[in-house]
Amino acid sequence: MIYLDNSATTFPKPASVRKAMTEAVTQYGANPGRSGHSMSIRASEEIYKCRSRAAKFFGARSPDNVVFTLNCTHAINIVLKGLLHKGDHVVVSDMEHNAVIRPLYALKERGISYSSAKISVENSDETLASFRNALRDNTKLVVCVINTE
Repeated sequence: MIYLDNSATTFPKPASVRKAMTEAVTQYGANPGRSGHSMSIRASEEIYKCRSRAAKFFGARSPDNVVFTLNCTHAINIVLKGLLHKGDHVVVSDMEHNAVIRPLYALKERGISYSSAKISVENSDETLASFRNALRDNTKLVVCVINTE
């Protein structure tokens, strides 16, 4: 899973985002997939185009593999509660948000374990070593916040 949340917290929004939002609320203001009228169909087509471009960009097998969610908390809950099963293990960074840690803590009751890997801001080799050491045979997922600055 690749989560892109920069636009949720960035202010002011770039001109391209403002333009796209204006276009969306003036041209595609209907519920996609909920009706057969032209605006609903146009909205569905535009969303599918976006899914197709995202799938191609990230190397997904199909646009059907691209999911849009409300926010990070919603996305991570879908992944954690839908992907993990009893006996699975997750590695998280020691800097993870509550949107990750709280669901994992609750999933301990279902037999899912997690361990933390330390992020070293000064030494990326130490960070990689910490993640390697945290991996287990039953590790099914690695969740790590990244900073691209």
